[in-house]
Amino acid sequence: MTSHSPPPQQRTEQVVAEIWSEVLELPQVGPQDNFFDLGGHSLLLAMVREGIARRLGRDVPLVELFAHPTVSALARYLDGGGRSSQARPRALDRARLGSRRAALRGGTGD
Repeated sequence: MTSHSPPPQQRTEQVVAEIWSEVLELPQVGPQDNFFDLGGHSLLLAMVREGIARRLGRDVPLVELFAHPTVSALARYLDGGGRSSQARPRALDRARLGSRRAALRGGTGD
C-alpha cells in the first residue's frame, strides 16, 4: 500500500483490495493504488476477474478492469451497476504503457 493511501472504507473497496492483495501477493493495497503500478499485468488481471466473480458474484468484462485501474475506481464501477467509464481510453493507454515498460525491463508480460 502506498504510504499516503488510507485503508479501503466501503465493503466493495475492501473486497477488491483483498482480491488484489492475494493476486499481487502484497500485504495491503490502498484505494488509490494502481494495479499496474503495483506490478499487475493482464494475466494477473484475469485472476482478479475470477476473484470478483467468486466473491462478489459479478462477471466483469476484462476491458473494464483495465479501464478502472485503482481499487477505488473499480469499486465505484461495481457499485454503480457496471456502467462504463468515460476515462477508458486514457486508462487503457496507461495499461498498455505499463505492459510495454515491463517488457522492456525484461518481463515476459505473464
